[in-house]
Amino acid sequence: MRKRAYIFIMLMGLVALLGCRKDHDVPQSKPQVKNCTVSVASTSADFLFDVEFEGKFEAAVELSTRRDMGDLSSYEATKKEESYTAHADSLLPGMVYYYRIKVSNKFQTEFTAVDSLQTLPPSLPTVKTLEVTDVTDNSAICGGEVVVDDEFEVTERGVCWSTSHNPTTSDSHASSGTGTGSFTVNMTGLTSGTTYYVRAYAKNSAGTAYGSEVSFTTLQNVTIPTVTTSDVTNITQTTATGGGNVTATGNADVTERGICWSTSHNPTTSSSHASSGTGTGSYTVNMTGLTANTTYYVRAYAKNSAGTAYGSEVSFTTLTPPTAPTGAIAGLFSVSPSLQVWFSQGNLQYRASTKTWQFAEHQWDYVGDANTNISQTYSDWIDLFGWGTSGYNHGAVCYQPWSTSTTSSDYYAYGSYTYNLYDQTGQADWGYNAISNGGNTTHTWRTLTHEEWRYVFNTRNTSSGIRYAKATVNNVNGVILLPDDWQSSYYSLSSTNSLGASYSSNTITATQWATLEQHGAVFLPAAGYRNGTSVYNVGSFGNYWSASCNNSSSAWYVYFGNSSLGTSYGYNRGYGQSVRLVLSPQ
Repeated sequence: MRKRAYIFIMLMGLVALLGCRKDHDVPQSKPQVKNCTVSVASTSADFLFDVEFEGKFEAAVELSTRRDMGDLSSYEATKKEESYTAHADSLLPGMVYYYRIKVSNKFQTEFTAVDSLQTLPPSLPTVKTLEVTDVTDNSAICGGEVVVDDEFEVTERGVCWSTSHNPTTSDSHASSGTGTGSFTVNMTGLTSGTTYYVRAYAKNSAGTAYGSEVSFTTLQNVTIPTVTTSDVTNITQTTATGGGNVTATGNADVTERGICWSTSHNPTTSSSHASSGTGTGSYTVNMTGLTANTTYYVRAYAKNSAGTAYGSEVSFTTLTPPTAPTGAIAGLFSVSPSLQVWFSQGNLQYRASTKTWQFAEHQWDYVGDANTNISQTYSDWIDLFGWGTSGYNHGAVCYQPWSTSTTSSDYYAYGSYTYNLYDQTGQADWGYNAISNGGNTTHTWRTLTHEEWRYVFNTRNTSSGIRYAKATVNNVNGVILLPDDWQSSYYSLSSTNSLGASYSSNTITATQWATLEQHGAVFLPAAGYRNGTSVYNVGSFGNYWSASCNNSSSAWYVYFGNSSLGTSYGYNRGYGQSVRLVLSPQ
């Protein structure tokens, strides 16, 4: 009995001990939730609160769309320093939610009173408009950058444009992808020379957001110019004047305008052509190097960056060349853009004993060393003359063909070094005289001016492109001049238009020369020059006077040698040089 009583007493003590421990774990008061703050966004809410509660516990936030907290969602709270936080996500924007805070341990659960919150409504994206690039007359490139979408998916992005300010997607627009980031769009079908306003846009469930406005102006639509062709005037055997009128630029600078011509229809700038300035307006162009008695077709042209425009086609026929008069070679030579001449059949010669002037029988003929016999009574021919020694007393000390003074001032035409042979009466020119085998009438022939000699050698256009060539003709050195209408098919020449070519470049017999002369070729023999009564360089150099004065001590002349040719040199007027006369068609 005593043993049983002891066991009973032990059991009761254990029960009492356990009962004491249980009483110690049970909280003495309800949990207190304090300082609760709620931060809402469109699709989430964040809770921050303090809890006063003894012992261990768990906290959570419960949300429901119903005030009775039915169909709720629970979000666990975590301790952050001395407070507790909870984050509720996947919420609907602009929605009213009811919430309470739950605090519990294994013995009890307590709730705060139900409160409410409302999520923010959906927000528009943030989008920037980029600069416009690659502008043409009908297109351009623009774009934008979506930098913020506030967790709402950007379902469309692009640019919109209009000729009015603040364009929207109701205006012209084009899209480029979705989401955030940069993008570009091609704007096409634009009108040239027009100012447009552009904005980038981005769409989400909240609506459409626009970037700032930028503007640009399309380039002018460049087309070829508008040009008309003028009628051809001033028609000669080898020259004519054409022209045109540029009436519209095609919205770009007219960089070249002119005319083109051909013996075939519809000439282009690949045919013969010549330009005359730039821009709009009327203009004229001289056509040279034409073939006599030939029909040509002409079109005006104008160029800009878009291409070449042509006017309508007009035609004209060059004149039939007149028959060469007595003493002249048949070929016509341009000595300026508007004047042609015939050359005499040979160098000028004079016989003092009979006061007779003539042309050498053949183009290669010259007197040479016999010019040392020059005198007032010499009964044979001389062909090297001081400047302006026509035999007419025009006021110079030395005006007679046999003059041998080496003093340049003795040969001043009309008594002054400033006069040319063609000034005053023109009788200081050798052409004042009647030429026995050149028509035998006065004032028929004349001497070329300095400018005309240069034009013949350096400037004029010919049908073949050839103006001159060094050669040996019938064993005589000299220079061949080819007429304006010379064709290469008449005779093949080498080293043409070359100042430094040698006489040996072309060797031509008397028989072959007959063919060249038949087509108007002129030959200037290298007849040398005279100083006083001494003759030099016969057969190696040719010196030919012009009608132009140079300065107080010289007049202009043309010279050539085996490897040289010059058209701009002055020489002592007292030196005896060759004279080759010309005449113009009537």
